Amino acid sequence: MQVSAIIPCHNSVELTRACIRSLVVQTAVTELEILVVDNASTDDTRNLAALHPAVRVISLPENRGFAAGVNTGLHAARFPLLLILNNDTQAAPNLLERLEAARRRHPGTGFVAPVSNHVKGEARVMIGSVGRDPIERAAIAQQLAAAHRDQVQDVRTLAGLCLLLHRDTWQRIGDLDERFGHGNFEDDDWCLRARLHGYRLLIVRDAFLHHEGHATFKALGLDLPTELRRRRAQFEARWRDDPAGAALLAEWRGDTVAAGMLAQQAARAWPCWPDADWLQAIAASNRGDHERASDYFRAFLQQCPHHGEAALRLGELDLRRQEPLAAVRAVLATLQREFVDASVATTTLARCGEQLQLRGREDAAFECLELATAISPDDGQAHNRLGVALLQAGRTDEAITALTRATALDFPLADTNLGICWFQRQDRARALTHFEAAVARLPDDPTARQNLERCRAAVAATPRLTFQTGNASS
Repeated sequence: MQVSAIIPCHNSVELTRACIRSLVVQTAVTELEILVVDNASTDDTRNLAALHPAVRVISLPENRGFAAGVNTGLHAARFPLLLILNNDTQAAPNLLERLEAARRRHPGTGFVAPVSNHVKGEARVMIGSVGRDPIERAAIAQQLAAAHRDQVQDVRTLAGLCLLLHRDTWQRIGDLDERFGHGNFEDDDWCLRARLHGYRLLIVRDAFLHHEGHATFKALGLDLPTELRRRRAQFEARWRDDPAGAALLAEWRGDTVAAGMLAQQAARAWPCWPDADWLQAIAASNRGDHERASDYFRAFLQQCPHHGEAALRLGELDLRRQEPLAAVRAVLATLQREFVDASVATTTLARCGEQLQLRGREDAAFECLELATAISPDDGQAHNRLGVALLQAGRTDEAITALTRATALDFPLADTNLGICWFQRQDRARALTHFEAAVARLPDDPTARQNLERCRAAVAATPRLTFQTGNASS
């Protein structure tokens, strides 16, 4: 494996030195060059070439930013594999081996990226700063290999923190856009261009990179929120007149109808763009056109077969099309086979459980709802959904256990459901306490308010009353 690693930097020489040291011990690399692109540093960065024979420092006369630094390195690189890397990172010893193995296994891949402790999107793993230590990084790599060996995740964009690509990909999509200055949104722009050419973007779940986080911005004294707003405005100006870019911007605004319509136009302008199918699938699903949504999800999965959320949504649509048990089997198979964000998996299982209960498949419904709480044990809404289902099935004692857990996890609407449980158990004082607690925390929620009023009326007049369960906090 021949790799050219490109590390743009401005000052922070100690971080860059640590980054280099983590690269020169990489496994399975036959030839390695490390191009440190020095954006006019004032510290000892210029002397890093003495650290190892693989290191070459390219000095720029002024700080031209991340994208320009990467482009300088790309044009100077000698080898077919190109690694774009932030200087405030340290790689696990098998990082390059795992990234390249995944890229080679999956045809049509443009960029591959590792998981990290400090990165946007689904590549983030919540492990704090322990990966700063080389021994800990190696241990994390072993743990990932045990849990996610050879597992990849198709995504629609990747952070530019660490990207491995082949020279052919770069030559097809072009340089990074240097108008994005010191950084932010140049990676979104590059990823969108890669997607428009039909490339897959993969998170490699058994590859790890430690990241300190925003070191350059801190060193330059830049305000990150201000920079993000500025760069987003640049991105929007760059893409708003392109149907694919306009569709993406509509999605960012939450306008799925406009996104779906623009995606139709984009599919004609950019026939290789897989995300046109995704956006049209979401729009069709939201308007209740389940047949068409299923077709779009299937088309999207043909191009991005390891996109777990798309597979889950397809299974859920099958459930809505009166195929409950087959749909649940498909959902469970996806959860076993693909990496899926816990919140997405939990929500999907909860919706499947509710649909199954409506169809009288209570045992299967409870299995889905219980699995949702097992996947996300700290999700109060998941426990509330389970509690409501148990309550509606007449399993009041079990419902109380689930709903008590939901209130402990700070899901306030569970209090109104607990009130119903205790009212059914003839403990009206305890029921009133829970109804009052729900209204105190959710004063504008109509379900909580209505249940409290009915309970007060019952305490005063003792009529036979019914209550309305609550599943989502307003």
